[in-house]
Amino acid sequence: MSEKNNSNALENAFNSVPDSERKSLLSLTVVLAGYPIALSNFVIGGAVGVGMTFSKATTTLLVGNAILIAIVLATGYMAFKTGLSTSFLSRRVFGKKGSTIFSLLLAFSSVTWISLNGDIFARLIDSTFSWWPLPISITAILCIALWTQSAIRGYKGLEFISYLGVPAALVMSIAGVIAVGKASGGYADIFTYVPATSLSFTAATASIIGGWVFGATITPDVCRFAKSTRDLVIAGIVAFTIGCFGLQFAGALVGIKTGNGDFTAAMTSLGLGVLAFFAAIFCLWTTQDNNIYGASLAIQNVLDDTSLKGKVKHKHIALAIAGLAAIFAALGIFNYLVPITQTLSVLIPPVPGLLIAEEAFVRNSKENMKVNPIAMVSWLLAGIASYIALKTDMFVPPIVGIISSVIFYVILSKIFDAKHVAKVSNN
Repeated sequence: MSEKNNSNALENAFNSVPDSERKSLLSLTVVLAGYPIALSNFVIGGAVGVGMTFSKATTTLLVGNAILIAIVLATGYMAFKTGLSTSFLSRRVFGKKGSTIFSLLLAFSSVTWISLNGDIFARLIDSTFSWWPLPISITAILCIALWTQSAIRGYKGLEFISYLGVPAALVMSIAGVIAVGKASGGYADIFTYVPATSLSFTAATASIIGGWVFGATITPDVCRFAKSTRDLVIAGIVAFTIGCFGLQFAGALVGIKTGNGDFTAAMTSLGLGVLAFFAAIFCLWTTQDNNIYGASLAIQNVLDDTSLKGKVKHKHIALAIAGLAAIFAALGIFNYLVPITQTLSVLIPPVPGLLIAEEAFVRNSKENMKVNPIAMVSWLLAGIASYIALKTDMFVPPIVGIISSVIFYVILSKIFDAKHVAKVSNN
């Protein structure tokens, strides 16, 4: 097999994406938009809309998504410059072996979200169609098998489904907004809406950022295909404005109008239940195939120091990831939704903070080290700070995790970095 064909089979997991394989602005934007175009963003928007006035909901959505876009651009720029995936970028902070810990966490996070969404969508199918003959566990497995079809084909597969899914989600969003205007009272009811139970700004932004900080963290897997900084910035802003803010805003309007934070139920009450269901298929597909893709790249980083390096094709790892997710879904992972998502919301956000801190302030890459203890300690301390924020309902836990990881890493690096790197070099 030629070097080029081997790189394609491995999705450039072990090397920078060459210039010849960088993608056009349109392709990059569509694939990036396909990831955040997810049913969960409609649901998050609906929950925020029902719990706040229109002006407060809009402001909150803008603030939350501005933070997500900042993470996308900051980490995406590193990927564009180096051509490396999220897992291999993390070596610059954690060291070569240290990055395998993050890679395993990233893979586990992806498997969790894939299995959770498979379970949730299977339940939706079961409740929507009374004639559906299969049990939820088997239905979930079939859903995950469907999503795997594009993931095993690498970037090309993500691109193909995104060209279908992004328009489908936009049609559903626009249809929902139009239906709101045509319903009794029209848009006037939106501006005068007063929630029965108020949702705080802290809780709302925590939902927005916490729901997609993992997605923003692994966007380097796609951003590494950018041809220029200009393309990266345009694609990142447009993709997440459409995929996150756009869908959440539509969900908020529908939620406010119907008084129902459950987007699917709200769309049904507007006579758009069938449209919402079929658009949801693509919304889930474009997100979960990205999760499978990212998890596969993370596992390749784990295999890098073993005899299996370069011997396991991307599609085979993707199939294994999907198979594991299918098992979790069949076993009813939905029942453990809250503790799992809370744990991930504490552990994941500090990582982009560490990457940003290394790139912007410390500037002493640890990719040639085995393990960077400074990063590990900073990650632990930031995780504790985020956990305290979560338990005390203080500010926005994901933001606490990001900011505290930057502070801890920069301070500890200033104190110990030079000495530690010198010691490693002498050894």
